[in-house]
Amino acid sequence: MKFPHLFEPGNIGECRLKNRIIMALFPTKYATESKVNPRMMEFYRARARGGVGLIVLDCVCLDYPRAYKGTKELRFDRDEYAQSISALLGVIHAEGSKAFMQLNYPKERVFDKEVPGARKKGGVWTLPLANGMSEEEAAEILEIMANGAKSARAIGYDGVEIQASYGDLIAQLLSPLLNTRNDRMGGSLENRTRFLTQLINKVKEYAGPDFPVMVKLVCNEFVPGGLNIEEAKLIARLVEDAGADAIVANAGNKSTKSVTIPCHESPPGPLVDLATQIKSLVKIPVVAIGKINAPNMADDIIGENRADFVAMARALVADPDFPRKAESDMEDDIRGCVYCLEDCAEKGYPKLGRCCTVNPFCGFEHCWKVSAAPETKKVLVVGGGPAGIQAAIICSQKGHEVELWEREVELGGQAKLASMAPFKEEMSEALRYLKHSLAKSQVKVSLGRQAEVSDIIDFDPDVVIVATGSRPTLLNIPGIDSDTVTDVRSLYEKNVTAGQKIVIIGGGDTGCETADWLAAPGREITVVEVMSQVLCHMKKIPSQHLLSRLADKGVTILTETEPTSIDKDNLHLKRKDGQEVVLEADQVVFSICPEPENTLLTALEGKVEHVVGVGDAVCPGNLGSALRSGTEAALRI
Repeated sequence: MKFPHLFEPGNIGECRLKNRIIMALFPTKYATESKVNPRMMEFYRARARGGVGLIVLDCVCLDYPRAYKGTKELRFDRDEYAQSISALLGVIHAEGSKAFMQLNYPKERVFDKEVPGARKKGGVWTLPLANGMSEEEAAEILEIMANGAKSARAIGYDGVEIQASYGDLIAQLLSPLLNTRNDRMGGSLENRTRFLTQLINKVKEYAGPDFPVMVKLVCNEFVPGGLNIEEAKLIARLVEDAGADAIVANAGNKSTKSVTIPCHESPPGPLVDLATQIKSLVKIPVVAIGKINAPNMADDIIGENRADFVAMARALVADPDFPRKAESDMEDDIRGCVYCLEDCAEKGYPKLGRCCTVNPFCGFEHCWKVSAAPETKKVLVVGGGPAGIQAAIICSQKGHEVELWEREVELGGQAKLASMAPFKEEMSEALRYLKHSLAKSQVKVSLGRQAEVSDIIDFDPDVVIVATGSRPTLLNIPGIDSDTVTDVRSLYEKNVTAGQKIVIIGGGDTGCETADWLAAPGREITVVEVMSQVLCHMKKIPSQHLLSRLADKGVTILTETEPTSIDKDNLHLKRKDGQEVVLEADQVVFSICPEPENTLLTALEGKVEHVVGVGDAVCPGNLGSALRSGTEAALRI
C-alpha cells in the first residue's frame, strides 16, 4: 500500500475507525423543515462510500425554540425529526463510516427588544453569551449540551465533537482577549477552561463513559492578546484530564477566519505544527486540520508522528472518493480542491446554496446519476473549455459516441488563464483533472479544428453541444478604437504589453485580480467600477485579502464611476454625482461582463435536429456554473 499510515485503523476512544481520515464539519445547510432530505442524505452517502473513516455532522438544535436557527438546522426533539437523522446515520454506517455530531451552542441569544448588555443587529437585539450569561445560565446550558450528547448517542451517533474553536461560545470563554468575566469562568486559564472541562465531565456522565468525546480546540487565535499555543498546550492537558478522547488542533476566531478556512494564499497544512505541539504533551489522539490537500502529505503527517489523524472538509467536497482513490493508488484521478471558496463558502452559489466549483455533482448527488443511455447517439461537442470537456466526458460515460472539436491547439478555454493571477496557481488543478479525465475517456478529440456549419452538417451528428464560451465586451463610447484600449483576456492570452498608467474598467473578480497582477513599482493602476463597491461576487475571505494587497500596492479604486470617452492618453470618467474626472492612461483595459459567443448556436438552429448550448455560450459565469451546465446537458442526452 502506497500510504500505509493513512489507511491504518485507529481509535478515538471506543470508536474504531477504518483509516485516519476524518471529514471535518461542512455545514451543508441542505435540511428542509429541520429534517434530513434526499439532498443531504446523498451528499453524505457519497462521502461515506468514498472511504472516509469518520464524518463530523452539524450540531442539531439542542434548545428548541429558544436557540433555533431556522428550518435549515436539524432538530431531534421529536421523533419525526430524530428518525430522519437516524436514517442518515444508517446510510453512513452502511457505507462503513462513523459519524459524530458536533456539540455546540449559539454564541448569543436573540431578543425582539432591548435587554441589558444586548446590542442591536438588524431588527433584533443580541446578547453575547460568553460574557453576558450568569453562572446559573451557564449551568443550564451545560445541562442542555450534555443532554444533547445523550440524545445523540440514543439515535445512533458514534460520538460528539465539542466545538471549542472558530470564535464560538466555548472558544470565547477560553480566550484571554474575548473573555472579560470576573467570576469562576473568567481570569485564570483554569477558570476560562472550566466550562469546557465541566462539559466533558457531564457528557461522559450523561451519555456514558465509553461515548467518545473529541474536542475541536482553538490553539492559536492569531490576534494580539488572544489565546496562543503555549496556553493551548495547558488547556489540552486539562481537556485530557477531564476525559476527552481526542483533540482537533484548530485555530483562529471570527476576526481571523482565513486561518480557519485557508484560501489561495495559504500554503498547504498551515496548522499542522499546532497539532504537533499539542501531541507532544498529551497521550490522547491529536487530529491535524487545515488545507491538508494531498494523500502523500496526509500520510507523512501521520507517519512522522506529527498527528494521529487528519481532518479535511473541502478536499472531500471536491472529491468524495479521495480516500478510496488514494488507497487504490489512483492519485491522478483525485479531483483536487482549488481553495477558491467561490461555491462552497458562506451562502454558496446563488439559488443553489453550498456546492463546489470543481465538482459539479456536489449537492446534486440525489438527482444527477450517470447511467447508460437507452440509445447510443453520435454526439459532437464544439469547444474544449471546461463546459465542453465536462459535457463530452459525461456523454461518453453514458455510452454515446463522442467527438470534441476545439479550434485552438490546446484545450482549456478561459480556464488556461485562471491560474495566472497572484496566488491562484492552484486553479490549474481544475484543468489538469479535466484533461486527465478526458484522456481516460473514449472521447475523440480534434484540436485546431474550426467548426463550420457545413462541416457539422457533413459530420451528421445526432446531437451538437455548443460550448464556444464567451467574448470580451467593450463599451460603445468615443475613442473605444484607440490603440490604448485592450481587453483583459488579451493581456493574458496574447501577452499584450501593459503601460505605466493603466486603468482597468470593471472591478469584478477578474478586474481586481488583474490589477493585483499588473501592479508594480513605477506603475499607476486604477480600477474603475460603476457599482458602489468592487468584488461584489467574491466571498469575504479572499476579497479581504485581495483588497488588502491592492491597498498595499497603491492601486486606486474608483466606485460609482463610468467611462465616457477616450482620447489620446486620457480617459474621461463621470462620477455618480455628475463630477467629471480625467485620468492619464497609456493603457485602458476592459474587464466587464463578457457576452455569450453564441453565433454557432444560432446558426445551427433548424439545421441540426438536437442542438444545445452550455457554459458561457449560454450564460457567462464562473467555472462551477460552466461544469454544472455541461453536466446537466449531457445527462439529458
